[in-house]
Amino acid sequence: MIISERMTEGAVSRRGMLKGTAALMATMSLPGFVRAASDAPLYGGVFIVGAAEEPRHLNLNTSTDIAIKLIANPIFSKLVGLKSDLTTKPDLAKSWTVSEDKLVYTFNLHDGVKWHDGEPFGAADVKFSFEKILFPLHNVGKTLQPFVKSVEAPDATTVVFTLNSPNDYFVTFVAGQGFIQPRHIYEGTDFSQNPANLRPVGTGPFKFSNWRRGQELEIVRNENYFLKDQPYVDRIVTRFIPEPSARINALVNGEVDYVTYADLPPSMVAELRKNKDLVVTSAGHEAWGSLVELMMNLDKEPFSKLEVRQAIAHAVNRDFIIEKAVYGLAKPATGPISSQLAWAYTPDTIQYPYDVAKANALLDKAGYPRGADGVRFSTSVTTNRSTEAFVKAAQIIAEQLKAVGIAVTVNALDTATVNEMVFTKREFGMYVNSLTTGPDPAMGVQRQYVSANIRPVPNTNAIGYRNPVVDKLLGDAAHNPSREERAKLYKDVSRILCEDVAMVWLYENPTFSAFNARFGNLHTWAAESIYAYGDVYWKEGNATRG
Repeated sequence: MIISERMTEGAVSRRGMLKGTAALMATMSLPGFVRAASDAPLYGGVFIVGAAEEPRHLNLNTSTDIAIKLIANPIFSKLVGLKSDLTTKPDLAKSWTVSEDKLVYTFNLHDGVKWHDGEPFGAADVKFSFEKILFPLHNVGKTLQPFVKSVEAPDATTVVFTLNSPNDYFVTFVAGQGFIQPRHIYEGTDFSQNPANLRPVGTGPFKFSNWRRGQELEIVRNENYFLKDQPYVDRIVTRFIPEPSARINALVNGEVDYVTYADLPPSMVAELRKNKDLVVTSAGHEAWGSLVELMMNLDKEPFSKLEVRQAIAHAVNRDFIIEKAVYGLAKPATGPISSQLAWAYTPDTIQYPYDVAKANALLDKAGYPRGADGVRFSTSVTTNRSTEAFVKAAQIIAEQLKAVGIAVTVNALDTATVNEMVFTKREFGMYVNSLTTGPDPAMGVQRQYVSANIRPVPNTNAIGYRNPVVDKLLGDAAHNPSREERAKLYKDVSRILCEDVAMVWLYENPTFSAFNARFGNLHTWAAESIYAYGDVYWKEGNATRG
């Protein structure tokens, strides 16, 4: 059935417990009811997430789609987690050491961990996940693979990574993206068709329960989780609510408890901030450095011509887009790296200020005169229909380009169709999208521009950008163990990409997530808090598990 009554496993309605002081006092007087200290995690309840998109599958190691991670993250574990300060936190690995030459990383795993199907977890699963899934298939892991000499599992609770050279972002990838999957389920199968992609088996605090297509997906407490005090809530339910106003109304009315920044329309942030029952926060997004970009298919005319890309950059009024699409909550982007990644960021790049006259002159020079109808050429801009700000930005861009004689059709489509058009078939003109540049440029930036990553996988180099100088700079930056030297290389990359107008970087994506104030442990420690809510608790719960 659809879980709409929000019952705890003890058959106590959460909503019923909130009907008034009298009812609450009566409940507290029941025998055996113990209230913990106000700041201690409590047990019981149902946590409901409101999501704009329904994922096609739940294999988070073969795709970095936010819709997949939002649901699947509490099902799986990593060796270590990524904290808000971008340092590491124990997970499956209870401890780890790094050799003096920074080439050997040894992770010591918890003993006695089991997969959700009861099979024992071990170091062989870690070795398999990296060698067979993350390195060859993950759009960031593929770029890291050349730097890893070997992954060894000398015994069931020890994993040893040996690098070819010291690497500044290896642990960041392990902590941010390295989810461990079961070898006994995936080995010898077609990973893309494995049934576990739809009914995942992990070692995380929650287990897959059921998926009602088009409605909701439920995961339930893993009673055998290796961290014995967790998880706290009994169930997590993700409800699929594509329409933005309906999604936010559900949050305000208490029908859902959490909406991430990707699903929270900027138009509603100011009003939600006034609601004392909600927490609206930009904390817990430190790993992102997210940019909203206007991508162009560089393998097709007219976008293969530099003058056309320069003209489009001049014809787009980014300040107007920020005002109308994200309600002034963002600031203009100046290149391919967000200012949130301060160590690698530079504002010292060539800019293309809004200038319709210059745009027209460049289009004339490129050989695209206006026709009798005033149109130079026709194209399209694709975007994801579930993100209100992207649709608005695409519509504004279409109108602004009309002023310089470019006729643009806006295609607002579902995620699956967008991914097929843009990344698999590369049958698109322009594309409004948001991709992260962090937590390290080797992870967020390199995937978008290195020529080796032009392949039919989501969030890779779909624009078809090819520049051997940039390839080398990105490779050198990824290899270099010195943060200071890497910063210089990334700043050079930024300057070249801006000179080439590899794409038009519109604005730094505002990141505000919102949740019901009756829940704790949200956006408190993780640099990727929208995924790391496996330790969430309900503040009206019980001190002990009933």
